[in-house]
Amino acid sequence: MKKKFIYIYLTLLFVGLSSCKKSYLDTEPSDQLKADRVFDNMNNVRVNLNGIYRMLYMQYSDQEEDGQAAMMITLDFLGEDIVHTASGTSYFRGSYRGTDHRASGNGLPLFAYRMYYRILANVNILLAGLDTVPEATQQEKDTVRGELLALRSFSHFMLVQLFGKRYNVDLSTGLPINKDQANNPNLGAPLMLFYSDAPQPRATVDLMYASINKDIDEAIILLGSAPPRGIYRTHIDKSVAMGLKARIALTQSDWTNAAYYAREARKGYTLMSNAAYLDGFTDMKNVEWMWGARQLAEQLPTYGSFYAYMSANFNSAHTRPNPKLINAVLYNRITSTDVRKRLFCNNINDYVNFPGVVNASTGQPEPLQVRKLLMQRKFVVSDPAVSAGDIPFMRAAEMYLIEAEALVKLNRSADALVAISPLILNRDPSLDLGSINEAEIEDYIDFQRRIELWGEGFRFLDLKRKNEALARTTTQGHTTTLANVLTRNKPDDGTTLNAWWQFMFPIREIRANPYLIQND
Repeated sequence: MKKKFIYIYLTLLFVGLSSCKKSYLDTEPSDQLKADRVFDNMNNVRVNLNGIYRMLYMQYSDQEEDGQAAMMITLDFLGEDIVHTASGTSYFRGSYRGTDHRASGNGLPLFAYRMYYRILANVNILLAGLDTVPEATQQEKDTVRGELLALRSFSHFMLVQLFGKRYNVDLSTGLPINKDQANNPNLGAPLMLFYSDAPQPRATVDLMYASINKDIDEAIILLGSAPPRGIYRTHIDKSVAMGLKARIALTQSDWTNAAYYAREARKGYTLMSNAAYLDGFTDMKNVEWMWGARQLAEQLPTYGSFYAYMSANFNSAHTRPNPKLINAVLYNRITSTDVRKRLFCNNINDYVNFPGVVNASTGQPEPLQVRKLLMQRKFVVSDPAVSAGDIPFMRAAEMYLIEAEALVKLNRSADALVAISPLILNRDPSLDLGSINEAEIEDYIDFQRRIELWGEGFRFLDLKRKNEALARTTTQGHTTTLANVLTRNKPDDGTTLNAWWQFMFPIREIRANPYLIQND
């Protein structure tokens, strides 16, 4: 059988849409529906919509391919703020060393490409059939359509950030160049706005962002009358759609919209208490969580999951010999009264606050674990025998940071300090706001973003969108013996970009798609 697009080749579902006739929507076995019944009623549509959300945390072909959660790990390992103490297992080692994403035959580019296009293919099929569902109310259709459009926007947004060049801005002002013209003619990734198994060419970065914004803008309108989600915020609602809009605007240097949508998105959310901040980041009932995945123990793969690699207490071959540390330079800058400093070990003999990996059979700290200064306890599973926990995709804290960064770029430093004050005073009630130098507010906000979102999958894309160099040093804690002391210089102008900041296209897709042109 001829190989077509990877996301089609691996995921086809609906009878009659492909000669392959493979299972397409990934849902739990109890949720499986025959393809010809998907549009019988809204309940069936919702079941399949749930299957799309599950693609964000299900395991694909390998242990390091647990959906968006795995991408979060990869994108932070590609930065400088998470420090490895040993080579550990082979999983994510190439991500940490900055090599996997630059090898077209490697599993990482294939996984990222396949996942987001699987989501897009599923979304487009549901969008195409949604209006045929009998006896569905307009509100029901609008809610589902809004979620689908937001998921399409999110998937294209991730693809263009990974496989395309950064959104082009004038480096002297930080502003887009002639916004109404085609300033980003560089190629991004194929743009999929309908279901097709035909090979597609790469769209320009400009065209991709135009579609990304069109989808998220419509999603925000459609989700305006959606019913409340309840305590488990696994689905996208209007607040999450506005949060995605804020992320998109920030990446495009659209500071006015970034500030506005970030401020609107967080309305109705409360920042968590300092006690809650130390609870382990595995429960989406936390008051400031906006969107996440709820992965139950029975849904875990045999090996893998976000917490098998990132939790401080689950006893795995990855966590036991290789505790994850915070960048020492970053840690030293955190004030002693800031609750976030308590997430990182300052005394390796402190087993009360930092028990580390726990032996599930005894309930005691694992004696074979390697213990290191600055090892983290941000991510802690409730049961050390099970690597299950809720996974944070968006928190209200991020919205404070986006608004503040955008306001600085609008030359409103005083307003930026006002915007970020609720967040930093929540984390450090003893902080003297007068000690913050307004002239250095942009750097201060960047510092706050790095410590607040540590381990949540932002650093690589932050460096890329801000056109900043990646510099890992031994002072930060990185070691040459792990082959991970890296420096990636920023380009000289806004039209060129070090190829290291782009994921290579998977070789299997290049061979199947004659229109696909490889990244530099």
